[in-house]
Amino acid sequence: MDRGVGTGSKQITIRSEGKRTVLFNTLLLAGPILFIILFFYYPLGSILFGGLTDSRGKVDFGTLLMLLKDPYYLRIIGFTVAQAFLSTLLSVILGIPGAYMLSRYDFRGKGFIKALTTLPFVLPSIIVVLGFVRFFGNNGVLNRFLMELFGLAEPPLKILYSFQAILLAHAFYNFPVVVRIVSSYWERIHPGTEEAARSLGAHGFGLFRRVTLPQILPALLSSAALVFIFCFLSFAVILVLGGGPRYSTLEVEVYRLAKVSLDLKTGSALALIGTFLSLIFLYGYIRIQHKASFPEEMSSFEKPRLTSFLRSPRGLLFLLYFVCMAVVILAPMITVVLYSFQERTGWGQHAISLKWYKEILSPQGPYLRAVLNSLFIALMTTLLALPIGTLLAYGGSKSRFAGSRLLEAVVMLPIGVSSIILGLGYLKAYQHFPWEITGTFYALVFAHTVIAYPFVIRVLSAAFRKMKPSLAEAGRSLGAGSWQLFWNLELPLVRSSLITGAAFAFGISVGEINATLMLYNEDLVTIPVMIYRLIGSYNFIGACAMGAVLMLFCFLAFLSIDKAGGELG
Repeated sequence: MDRGVGTGSKQITIRSEGKRTVLFNTLLLAGPILFIILFFYYPLGSILFGGLTDSRGKVDFGTLLMLLKDPYYLRIIGFTVAQAFLSTLLSVILGIPGAYMLSRYDFRGKGFIKALTTLPFVLPSIIVVLGFVRFFGNNGVLNRFLMELFGLAEPPLKILYSFQAILLAHAFYNFPVVVRIVSSYWERIHPGTEEAARSLGAHGFGLFRRVTLPQILPALLSSAALVFIFCFLSFAVILVLGGGPRYSTLEVEVYRLAKVSLDLKTGSALALIGTFLSLIFLYGYIRIQHKASFPEEMSSFEKPRLTSFLRSPRGLLFLLYFVCMAVVILAPMITVVLYSFQERTGWGQHAISLKWYKEILSPQGPYLRAVLNSLFIALMTTLLALPIGTLLAYGGSKSRFAGSRLLEAVVMLPIGVSSIILGLGYLKAYQHFPWEITGTFYALVFAHTVIAYPFVIRVLSAAFRKMKPSLAEAGRSLGAGSWQLFWNLELPLVRSSLITGAAFAFGISVGEINATLMLYNEDLVTIPVMIYRLIGSYNFIGACAMGAVLMLFCFLAFLSIDKAGGELG
């Protein structure tokens, strides 16, 4: 009798604790979800409304159908998909050899090369463009070197403002993503299957195609899908290196319609098409991620030293690959830094100088204001994105209910929506409000937060899911409530991931240019916008000085991520 009473009271206690946990998680999620509704879904809904209604607010598919019938816009849509596909293919081809070397061999500098694969997540696209122009341009370092070496009168590599420039810039920016994801997967696969295949006579490409490729295919598909989304939503690379309407993409055309032509109606309809396509590709990426079977534990086997491999002819080819990849990754950034310490002294003449850094530090000039604007907006973005992303990650990792997968997709949707389209949504959604937020630092902070918080979720979700449930159970047995467990036990255990999430939020905000170009005003010019202006006026030395400052901030964020040991999901 007593035993039954004890069991019943225990069940009541468990149910009451479960209700308190559900209530606690609901309260934690309420604020972040309200923020997402106000500053993501409402602006996105305004684009949907603007693209599907006429001036009287009635449903009208006329503009949308006009775009889908117009050969000009059909060509833009086709080119956007084609350049993303070819850029992805090139990134995968460049990334596979690097993934193989990192996963199968140990060597000095391996940690440094792995750290470089984080750069696409923290290096702003405008820096990629600037470094690409200064290193690969007609008057860039590489062409000047080749002209001196071979005594040429004209630059031999004329690739700027071309389709090739777009593909190469995208590959330069994104192939480290392939290296990072594929090598992380590949090194968990024991090489015994490859050794067995060699003993049966399989060698070279046949061995890779029949044995290795099927094993690493999930990681290849996952990385390729992610790179494709990045290239499909690319803006700064196309805007600067495309060289005009011939290579315009959906992102660039939406920007031109909204900011240059002031045609918000057509811009909204085109943005609707772009959003629909990007969400299809995002859905495909999520499906690949969920279906991919990634090994949980690292296989325990000793990796050979690279020195023995490099003595073979094939090893020399891989050594040449790494040298070329190091040049491709580092040379443009080093060029930006070195070029920033110059001053034009005559036609084609330069001297070492700190002129532009003095200009940047001058309180009277516009450059210091741009630096301070970027730092302030990035700091405010971090202070917003970190708690929002942390609470959503915590609630998502602890909640198990019908529709939790849908909630995850709802809060992660901004990662698949272009920030140019987000900026257009702000222009449309808040233009008739009693208070004006477009053109204010509030709009930039809110937009940057929407762009950054999904990355915080990806970092923190993995950390929260790795926690053993027994820790929370032990805390509850000692009388700790949900808030005490969260604040005193669980948050301290994910401190390194919190640092990583904050660094990602800061780095993403300080280098963000897409939404910023749509929303800034003359008092809110940021470093990336200033770099874009200087490039447009052919002031490359000034652009490189501002770029070096931006790279410094991104490097500090990158260093924080590396020291914290965080992973991006």
